[in-house]
Amino acid sequence: METAIEENSSDTVRLTYSAPSSICSTQQQLPQNPMPVREWKNITDDFFEAVKELDVGELQHVFLFGLFEAMSAIEMMDPKMDAGMKRNEEPAPLTFEKAVEVGALQLENVSYKDTIGLIDSMYACLVSWLEGHSLAQTLFTCLYLHKPLEIPDKKLQAFSCAMLKLIETIAKQIVNVKVYEEEDFQSSTYGYDLCSMFSYNYIFNMLKTAEDDLIKKGKEAEGEVVEEIQGVTARLKFTRFLLQVLVTVEPKPNSETRETEINEIVRLLGAAIELIPAIKRTVPLGTQPEPDSDAPNPMGYSLMVNQRLLPPTFPRFTKFRERTSCYTYIDELVQRIKQACKVIHCTNYHSALNFFLEFSKKAGACLLSRSILQHLFFRDAPNSHKIFGYIEVDQMLIKSIREFIAPPALLPEHPLFTNVMLKNCIDQFFFYNQLTFVSFIEICGYNRARQRDKLAKLLDNFANLQDEAERVDVFVYQYMKSESFDAPKHLGCFGTWVLYYSLRAMSLYLLSGLELELYSVHEYLYIFWYLYEFLFGWAVSALTRADTYLNDEERFLESKQNAKSQKKNKGNKSKKKMRHHTREIMYNQALQNMCGGYYKGLAGFLQEERIPQPLPMFNNEKVRYEHRFAPFTELTTPPPMPYYDYKRMELQLLRIPSHELFLHAAKHFHQARTLLEAIPDPDVEMIDILKIAKTNFVVMNLLANGHKKDSKSPPEFDFSLHKYYPIIKQQ
Repeated sequence: METAIEENSSDTVRLTYSAPSSICSTQQQLPQNPMPVREWKNITDDFFEAVKELDVGELQHVFLFGLFEAMSAIEMMDPKMDAGMKRNEEPAPLTFEKAVEVGALQLENVSYKDTIGLIDSMYACLVSWLEGHSLAQTLFTCLYLHKPLEIPDKKLQAFSCAMLKLIETIAKQIVNVKVYEEEDFQSSTYGYDLCSMFSYNYIFNMLKTAEDDLIKKGKEAEGEVVEEIQGVTARLKFTRFLLQVLVTVEPKPNSETRETEINEIVRLLGAAIELIPAIKRTVPLGTQPEPDSDAPNPMGYSLMVNQRLLPPTFPRFTKFRERTSCYTYIDELVQRIKQACKVIHCTNYHSALNFFLEFSKKAGACLLSRSILQHLFFRDAPNSHKIFGYIEVDQMLIKSIREFIAPPALLPEHPLFTNVMLKNCIDQFFFYNQLTFVSFIEICGYNRARQRDKLAKLLDNFANLQDEAERVDVFVYQYMKSESFDAPKHLGCFGTWVLYYSLRAMSLYLLSGLELELYSVHEYLYIFWYLYEFLFGWAVSALTRADTYLNDEERFLESKQNAKSQKKNKGNKSKKKMRHHTREIMYNQALQNMCGGYYKGLAGFLQEERIPQPLPMFNNEKVRYEHRFAPFTELTTPPPMPYYDYKRMELQLLRIPSHELFLHAAKHFHQARTLLEAIPDPDVEMIDILKIAKTNFVVMNLLANGHKKDSKSPPEFDFSLHKYYPIIKQQ
């Protein structure tokens, strides 16, 4: 085969090929598909001439060069952004073998000072991984984790193997629960071996053996070395306890969450918590990161060793936590896991949902503790959704509705309870709709931003659930009417129960927008109006109705008992009612008045032109309003409020003088304060809202009396004390 090079006047180099005759004869028998002839031209001078008109950093936006191409152009060939680029002066990344060869990695007789520094740095990398970074840029930059079995030093080998097992079990816990998004967690292990040849018990024995050796050496040592040995021992013990907890929590096929198992987890967590002060105290004894280096420790790390495993434009820089801060994070993590164990006492759906919602607020961005809570509650998920591995979801829901509103068809004392036809109807209702209630709890495992997205989709399910509940109510009522039972009538029991949880999902959706700072101040008016006029008002109505049904059932049952037992049962029932519905009603009334205070106060600010409005050319309030309440449009109860109803209310409200509006707002905050003070044993959130109500009451009274009347400065809404209900400040 011959190759010829031809040159033409346009400086184009063209390659032409002449094949042997045998090949040519074969090609003649095949369909001709000539290859295109490309003419290459040097455009360097033309390119620099064209870009003279552009400033540094400026990009030309044309039809075939949009945002995607622009970002690629910026990132490609940039050493900070493109993994394929490496400056000539940068040395090649050290691998485990190369680091050992050049003496950069010590394998034998590692000093206690170096061991403390290495363990602390690995925990800092672990925290960075839990916060969403890649394993390739955090823990797997530590060369000791690449080949831990080649480390002769027993204490470092035991810890390295245990850390790999920690990675394995944490990834398994989080991935199995599936309550995370791409921005929360990266589960890829990039093909690294996580000591799969060893069982967990083998790792526990390795750690225990290393601890025993250190304890013996500590008895023989003197001076500062004793404290260093104690620091290493505390770290190994803590690692063993933490790994034991995670292994115990990890669900097995057909496993159950029993109280004995929870007690063992709590014992291990308590032992781990006791070690953290000693670990923090000995952090300064270990080697510290070098000031001019990004590596978490002077020895044992090669930050660029895994760069070829990452996409070309993957972020290059990973910020590692400071070591004391890292152990504070781990301390809080262990405390949250301990708190999650209390879910074992939530055998009612209402209490379980409250627990998950409260835990989600406190856990914040900690994905691991949220995943562990889901594991403890849905023990065998995703294979099934049995509560604690042995309670059927529909049975929990039946217990919940029985305690919430006591439908006659679900009470053993009622003649309807034994009716087979009604029983089948109700069982089918719970069987086909239990997934909606399960999803409500699962949503609490996601981060706060994703929860809002999931709630919007959940409301579509509640719309269907309301229709199903209404059909069941109608069926049961018609049957009771035809049989003429001498008992309380079944009027919307299932519908009221479903409505209550629909309203909770709706209010959480709106309030989460305040927490996530999605609303502008000029949008607060219709947000708090909707909460005040509809959601909390309907919630109070649903709870009051349920309370009335419970009282009717009590009277019906008491009428069948003798005077002595009647008196006894009456006392017991009244206590139960006070503990459940009365508290809920008072709390929802307080929240309704809080929203009423904001709504009336904002109207006063709006009338005095203290609320900045968007420019008219960018302002379409109707579009914003419909966007904010779009997830509610499918629900029939409460009916969605159109924008024109809101505008009609706003026009009527703005006819009232501003000082009267501030006075009405003060009355709402005072009423909220009165209700919250009347609730027995208030929790921390209630106490915080009470403080806010008191402060806002004073501010509204001052404004009603003419304070800062001539000022046009906008009010400040301070969410530092509570994520939903701000303190109003007027400068």
